[in-house]
Amino acid sequence: MEEIAAFIMASRWRAMAVAAVCALIGIYFLPLIVVSGAVIALVVLRRGLWEGGLVLIGAAVLTWLGFMWLPPRPGFPFPLSFVLWLPLMPVALVLRNTFSQGVALLTLWALMVAYVGLTHALTGDVTAFWKHWLALAVANVKGATVYGFEREGTLRLLNGLVAMLYALCVFAALALARWWQALLYNPGGFGEEFYHLRLPRWLLPLAIALIWGAGYIDKVLMVDLLLVSLAVYTIQGLAILHCLLDLQNASGLWMILVYGALLFVPQYAFVAVATLGAMDSLIDLRAWAAQSLGE
Repeated sequence: MEEIAAFIMASRWRAMAVAAVCALIGIYFLPLIVVSGAVIALVVLRRGLWEGGLVLIGAAVLTWLGFMWLPPRPGFPFPLSFVLWLPLMPVALVLRNTFSQGVALLTLWALMVAYVGLTHALTGDVTAFWKHWLALAVANVKGATVYGFEREGTLRLLNGLVAMLYALCVFAALALARWWQALLYNPGGFGEEFYHLRLPRWLLPLAIALIWGAGYIDKVLMVDLLLVSLAVYTIQGLAILHCLLDLQNASGLWMILVYGALLFVPQYAFVAVATLGAMDSLIDLRAWAAQSLGE
């Protein structure tokens, strides 16, 4: 991974090319979209907004030229990487200036709340919007219909789930970029910074108030805001778990189990880890654990 990061940082054109190639392959293998975003975030973190902006523009042009030659995909009129890159730029810039992943995560929460508000304002009915999008996306898939989503009530959750996944992907790209940066310029620095990731205490009552208030306006909006907040507190919960296991010199197998639960039983694991993250807003669990172990 260090060699990949060094290759990216060797020149502006290499960064553009790697971001574009990952973005194009990501059309068919979605995790590579996160890698494409990490390339741009790495440039912003190390060289600033201007250089990162140039890489983004160059990568966007190369990606678009490649996208035009690919077979069209219903429901995807443009590369998904473009959607990831836009919020990633300001979040990476905040991290560069503050050296705080907690402040960067707070910025991401604010951007995702804005995203939720915009989707509701611009579409008028997000459930109908996503129903139409799904109908386009499954049009060429034999036997696939939107009926199953309607029957299970998933359509009403879809905007919030998209916002939640959006937030997780942006932070994953940021974390990968910060790890690359640490490998090249500050060995061991990523873990130390991630262990101290902490959202401000005032965010929890603010998020609860927004979710509660949204419930009087639109139940779908309420769920969307709940899922966005669940995403950021899950990230904080993961930081706490990593830190606690490191303090106790515990096996990394525990975190593999946690990530496995998030992947295979997300309806339970996300709530549990996010609850841990929210609890840290009331009780500094890491400080408490460090004090207990010290005694």
